[in-house]
Amino acid sequence: MSIFSMSALDIFASAMGTFILIAVVLFPYYLRKDSPVREIMKQVGQIKAIKKQIKSAEGQARAARAAAAKARAETAKAKKETALAKGPMRLPKGGKDPKSLKFALGCWKTDPFRHGPRYKPGVSQYCFDKMGKGNMLYSRAGERMVCAAYASIRREGSVIYIDDRNSRCNIDQKDKGPWRADHLVCRPDANRIIFCEGRTSTGSRWRVRLNRL
Repeated sequence: MSIFSMSALDIFASAMGTFILIAVVLFPYYLRKDSPVREIMKQVGQIKAIKKQIKSAEGQARAARAAAAKARAETAKAKKETALAKGPMRLPKGGKDPKSLKFALGCWKTDPFRHGPRYKPGVSQYCFDKMGKGNMLYSRAGERMVCAAYASIRREGSVIYIDDRNSRCNIDQKDKGPWRADHLVCRPDANRIIFCEGRTSTGSRWRVRLNRL
C-alpha cells in the first residue's frame, strides 16, 4: 500500500513539474492575439483615431468654407472696384500712401488732342504696371503711322506725372521720323477726375483726361 502511495506522489510531482515547465514556456504568449481584453483595447484605440480624423476633417471643412466665403467676398469687392474704375482716371479718396499707383494699374487712352495746329488729332495709349513702368502708343485717326515709346507714371500726393521718352515713329514697320517725348502733369478736379496738361519739347500744349481701356 505504501509503495503505491509513493508512486502516485512521484507521478503527481512529475506531472506538476511538467505543467509548471509548460506554463513558464508559454507565459510570454499570455494575453496576446486571442485575448478579448487586448482586442477591446485595440478597438478603443481605433475608435479614438477615427474620432480624431473626423475632428480634423471637420476643421478642414470649416477652413475650406471660410476660404471660399473670403474668396467670394474678395471677388465681389474686385468687381465693385473694377466697375467704379471704368471711365476716366480718378484719384482715390483717402489712402495712407501718397505715392501709391494702385489706381493707375492697367491701360489708359487719352482724349483726342493735337500736338499743334498743323497736326491732325491723335490719341495716346498708356499701360502701366504696379511700379509705374510701362509704354506709350500714339496714333492718329485715318493714318497708319504709329509711335511707340517707354513711359512711366509717378505720384506726389495729388499731382501725377506721366512721361515718355524720345523714340521713333513708323508705318508698317518703316521708319517715318522721330517722336518727341510728351510730358503730362495731372491734377484731380472737385470730383477727383484727373485732368492732364500735356507739353512737348517744341512748346505744344493740350489738356486731356485718361480713360480706362
